[in-house]
Amino acid sequence: MLDETGSDVVDAGRRWNAAQSQEETVDDIVTEYISFQTRGDTRTVKDYKALQRNHITNEIGWQPAASVEAKDLRKYVKTLLAKKLSPKTIRNIFTIVSAAFNLAIQDRRIQVNPCSGVRLPTLIKTEPPVIAQRDIDVIMNAIDPNFSLLVRTLAGTGLRWSEAEALLCSDLFHRSGVAYIRVNKAMKGMGKARHPGPPKTPAAERDVPLDDDLSALLVNHVKTRSKRDYLFTMKKGGRLNYVGFRENYLMPTVERIDVDSRIRCHSFRHYHASVLVAAGVDPIKIAQRLGHTDTTITLNRYSHLRPGADLETLQALNSIWGGNNEPVDPDASAQSEDASAFLDSILNGS
Repeated sequence: MLDETGSDVVDAGRRWNAAQSQEETVDDIVTEYISFQTRGDTRTVKDYKALQRNHITNEIGWQPAASVEAKDLRKYVKTLLAKKLSPKTIRNIFTIVSAAFNLAIQDRRIQVNPCSGVRLPTLIKTEPPVIAQRDIDVIMNAIDPNFSLLVRTLAGTGLRWSEAEALLCSDLFHRSGVAYIRVNKAMKGMGKARHPGPPKTPAAERDVPLDDDLSALLVNHVKTRSKRDYLFTMKKGGRLNYVGFRENYLMPTVERIDVDSRIRCHSFRHYHASVLVAAGVDPIKIAQRLGHTDTTITLNRYSHLRPGADLETLQALNSIWGGNNEPVDPDASAQSEDASAFLDSILNGS
């Protein structure tokens, strides 16, 4: 069917011309980009290929890469919106296409990335559930005892689920009187094919120091285990299973007790970061502990949780510009004490 401008005829002509030429297409450079994702796990590569097959190949993949312009990509975004795709999915697709163009630029096969400056649909951000120390304690006491220490470890280290899932007993070690968990692998793949692989990024390879309480709990936990055993297992043995833990243990627990029912495994990581930010820990140290590539991710997600941040900003500006009106916050001392006590409570396991 033609629209009143006859654009379908134009597109049909362009497709026919592209099919007759030997020029490298968008689909070609996307395929090449996906093939280079050596750090990506099997699931990630499979997801990329599905997005390519369903939303790139037939929509824009046929176009010669060197002749694609920003206006073509703006039309492409409208096409994706018409398919009722979510803003996040559209952004994921566009990320793949843009990265493929960047790869072609590196090889000097094209000059510019036509994706630059193309407006994408706005993501609708949802605030994660707010978890307090009391919630962690309640969950630990209410969940099946086999998983209580797992919850304590996730909340006390900020590890990603895939990192905790891959931990071996040998990953617990001491250095200079401090206990650490070594993160040098993460689970990849799906189902029975799930296996240990490299962490999410090079920055995710790290040694995470443990508070004294968690250190004592984990040392006691591994006493009867072999170094080659998984640190955490399902109730009947065998390595952790995310869906099994979430559906059979975590969700039923949070739904029957007085905590936010939206709490999921990643909520413990958010909680850990929130505690450190609220205590005023250096963002660089927090980023390193969480395995973030840089502080941008940490600051974007958690900086709003730091008490007194606006006051610090005004104090700095007044010192620069010679202002005589020193901002006074009567609750600043109390906030500092509360944040300190909050951090102490998690580090001491109370």
